[in-house]
Amino acid sequence: MRLVSVETGLDEIKTHLNECGYQVVDMAENVRPVEAVIYSGLVANPANRAKVARGTAVINAAGLSAQQVASYLHEKL
Repeated sequence: MRLVSVETGLDEIKTHLNECGYQVVDMAENVRPVEAVIYSGLVANPANRAKVARGTAVINAAGLSAQQVASYLHEKL
C-alpha cells in the first residue's frame, strides 16, 4: 500500500485516496517517509512546509478534484 501525506483540511481528497487503496496520513501528524505529499497551495511560509526526500511526489491540489489528484498520483507512483 502506498503511503501519502495530505494536508489537514483536504478531507475529500483523503477519503477518495483511501478508497483508491492509498494509505493516507495527515500532514500535521506525519513523521514517517511518504511517497507523495499533497497540499492545497495555500502554504505561504516556507518554514512551515514539510521537508520531503528526493523522489517524493509533491502535488499542489489547489483547483483539482479528488479524482484528478488520484489520477496524477497513479501516473507518478
